[in-house]
Amino acid sequence: MRSEPVSSPGDQPLRARYAILRGSRAVVCSFLASRLLIIAIIVLSQMVFAPGRFGQPTGVLPVLTNWDGAWYLGIAEHGYEFQPGVESNTGFFPLYPMLVRGIAPVFRNTGFAAVVLSNLFLLGAGLLLNTVVRLDFADPIISRTAVSLLMFSPVSYFFSSAYTESTFLLLSLAAFFAASRKQWLVACLCGMALSATRNVGLLIGLPLFIEFVRQTWKRDAGCKSLLTPRILFFALIPLGFLSFMWFTRVAFHDPLAYAHATAVWGRKLVPPWQTIANAKSLPPFHLWVFASLLGAALLLWATGIWLKVRLSHLVWTGLLLATYLCSNSLEAMPRYLSIVFPLFIIMAVLTTRFPGSLETIFAVSVALLTICTALSANGYWMT
Repeated sequence: MRSEPVSSPGDQPLRARYAILRGSRAVVCSFLASRLLIIAIIVLSQMVFAPGRFGQPTGVLPVLTNWDGAWYLGIAEHGYEFQPGVESNTGFFPLYPMLVRGIAPVFRNTGFAAVVLSNLFLLGAGLLLNTVVRLDFADPIISRTAVSLLMFSPVSYFFSSAYTESTFLLLSLAAFFAASRKQWLVACLCGMALSATRNVGLLIGLPLFIEFVRQTWKRDAGCKSLLTPRILFFALIPLGFLSFMWFTRVAFHDPLAYAHATAVWGRKLVPPWQTIANAKSLPPFHLWVFASLLGAALLLWATGIWLKVRLSHLVWTGLLLATYLCSNSLEAMPRYLSIVFPLFIIMAVLTTRFPGSLETIFAVSVALLTICTALSANGYWMT
């Protein structure tokens, strides 16, 4: 299934230097088309929908900065607060709000700065996804399809919101891309930033190490072949997470403040069957959508094994899916799944195996994107 682009030796430096720009026009077009569609859905739906229970001011910016976005903006503007047993912003990791705070003076509006940053990161993630796919599949149709499916995924509006989805996606793709080029310091620094973006960012260490073993292992030398100075870079990955723990210890005398804050919302590690059992409390529409998307993700992961997709990508997907299944709730499952980029690669490969399937998959995805965006834009709880 994997194939490497054929090129002459003299082309290699140029290809390596500008690899991320190959196919960039299609990425930019997909990015712009999907963002314009989302804006149109928000504006038009607010003309015809009755405000829901969680109604908010009309307009595009309020929609893209509501829900958890308000927590991130609060951190960017006022810093962290924590009180045991009470909802607090300590349940959100610091990298994204720190970046928003850094650029907010340029835009003189923290919410607008957050949305601009998320969209820039989404565009960067699209370019990197296009490049990462081309590492394994020479057919440009596969990379274009993967990017399009990502941009028009059912809750793609979160990529443009004041959320960490696009940041997490960009950093994870950057880590894999750097690893593929044997730039292990860069890869592990991306991993460190990832663990300062979300707690599950810590998991990137295992798939990156798999890539390290694949590139470094020598059968005649055995494990000794892995004992190079570069292996020490992997110690950087948990530093983002540990730095946040150190901060909450100093600020609130509780290194586990993050876990205690998220526990207020019912977020904790439980057996997967308990998460499934708790899903019965969801409204019927949400239960159907969330469970269907989770089932599709599990099926795609199994299909990826059959298609022999890159092992590190499969491990990354498996770790994220296992963690989500143990999170005590399917509540945020659609947007959690949206950052698992190998799922879009697997779908893209499948569409080349089964001609005509792309139109059906794309139509279903856009339909769900329209419904989910309209609901969220008009004060109806979505995810």
